[in-house]
Parts: sequence; structure tokens; C-alpha cells
Amino acid sequence: MFKNILIFGHSNIGDVVYDLAVVNPLRKYYPEAKISFLTSSKCQDVIDDYRGIHKIILFDHYGRQRGLLNRIRFTMHLRKEKFDLVIVFKGSLNYLFLGTSNVWCVSKSSRLVKKHPVDCCVEMLRLHGLKVDVVSFDFNVKREDDIFCDDFLKLRGATPQDRLIGILPLAAWSLKSWPIDKWNRLAEILNQQWGIKMINLGKFPDNEFGRRFARKISNLIIPADNTTLRQAKALLKRCQMFIGPDSSLLHLASCMGIETVGLYGPTPYERFYPYFHQHNIVSLKDKLPCMPCYPGNKPSCCTDSVKHDFGSCMHGIEVEDVVALIKARMDLK
Repeated sequence: MFKNILIFGHSNIGDVVYDLAVVNPLRKYYPEAKISFLTSSKCQDVIDDYRGIHKIILFDHYGRQRGLLNRIRFTMHLRKEKFDLVIVFKGSLNYLFLGTSNVWCVSKSSRLVKKHPVDCCVEMLRLHGLKVDVVSFDFNVKREDDIFCDDFLKLRGATPQDRLIGILPLAAWSLKSWPIDKWNRLAEILNQQWGIKMINLGKFPDNEFGRRFARKISNLIIPADNTTLRQAKALLKRCQMFIGPDSSLLHLASCMGIETVGLYGPTPYERFYPYFHQHNIVSLKDKLPCMPCYPGNKPSCCTDSVKHDFGSCMHGIEVEDVVALIKARMDLK
């Protein structure tokens, strides 16, 4: 019976969301265990107050733990915790120096057959005797962030009766983003026909592309791009739906139990779909020969021209197809 468990998590938000799939089974089988989660500082708000995580350990690759000596010190500090089980998700060898005899890793074969990250987690647990019938997540929102939401929405004229849809219009990789004119058209249709309000939960990059996008976005879309991740998570909880390209917030929304619609082009939705909403995908009906261009393939010719801010595959996704899926999932008349 394990008493002190360390999860070596990823350093990116979307990956960390799916790493958390192991927490509930661990709580069930080892109810007395203390569970620690190691990740980067940018993921702290995702895990903060997550039910079942007792301690968050931050590894700052470019800060406090930069350089070999600092990494050795950090590892020696971890060793003193005397973990009796280490679960490894990322490609790090630090766990080898913790003196822990029980180490569980996601098998390479799972990755090779291109399974969804959650299915890889579940397969690993089953290999070690844990029965997992249902995958579940326990994201929590702090009271102060709920209060922030109340004030934020009230200040922007949104009432508790309003139907809200959260969006992330601009992905970190521009080729995955949907053109701004299509977001604006979607906001106009939803607002005029059903009174639905859209909230932009994504941040704009500090470059010409991001500034141009910010200038063109419709005033029908409520801006929430200056919120913290914790506040964005609280706003997500108030939404009836979330729409976005393949991104961290898309996967977080799905695991929070929010109806999620994914817009996919450069990445393969067959593998990286929002876990609980695999059938809520909008993509080109007739795939381009270059789809998907990531991972594994060289990015398409879209990157060869400054004229293309968005992938050609994302340009091809029609507003009407997105509206049709929204109508079906929200039962709009």
C-alpha cells in the first residue's frame, strides 16, 4: 500500500490536464496516500486546488533549477521526500536518482500506436492492477475566483440567465487558429438569433499578428484575455459551451465537463481530440493532402507565405457547419 506518491507531470497545460486522469484511481486504491504533482510554474493554476493533489512541486527549468548544480540540488531535495511510488509522464531521467523502487511509466508501445493521452494513462494503471471503469476529473474553483466571475460578468452586462459560450480564437500556433472574420460572423449569428454571448478566454500574443487580431475582433465578443488561468477556469465553469482550436483550454474545458467543440486542421483530431467530446469536431469535409501537417510531417506550404496568417485547412471550416453543431448540442430552435 503506497503512502507517498509523486507524479512526474508534463510542463504544458494541455498535457498536464490529461496527466490528472490518474489521480482519482490513485485516490480510490490508495486512500491514505499523499499525492504530489511535479510540473512547471505555468501549469500551477490548472492543478491548484485540484481534489486529490496534496502538494504541487514546481520545476523551473529556466529559473531556480537552471544549470546542472541546481538540478542536482533539486533532485536531492526530492529524494528526501522518500516517495514510495513515482509515476512518470515526461521524458526525464531525474526519477532514477530518487531511490524509489516502484516506478510506473507510460509504455512506449502506447505512444507508438498513437492512442489518446488519457487512454495511455488508463492502460498504464491497468497494467499495475488498478481497475479503471470510468475516467473522471475533479477540477475545483476557488471562492475568490467565483466572486471575480460575478463581478466580471455583471460589469459587462451579462446576467445569470444569459447563455454563455467561451472561445479561444487564437491558438499559440497561428496555423491552428480560425480566421477572425469567421469568429465575428459566428458571434453575430449566435447573438442575433439566440441572444448567446461569447467570451474570449484566450490571450493575444504580443506581436503584429496578435495586435491585428485584437483590433479586428467584434465588440459582440466579451474580452477576458487579461484574466489569469485560474480566473479563466472559473469563467469556463459558467459557460454552457466552449469552442476553440486544438489548444490547452479546449482540453481543459472538456475535462471540466463543459460541452466542447473543437476546430481542427493542422493536428490530427483522431488522436488529440477533446477527450469527452470526440464527436464534437469540425474539420474540412474533404481533407487536404497535407492534413495533418503536425506531428510527424513538415508544416505545409501555409508557412511559406506571409500572406497566410492561418492554415488553409482552417480557412476551409465554414461558419454554417459550426453553427449547425452548436444548434444540435445546445438544442437551439
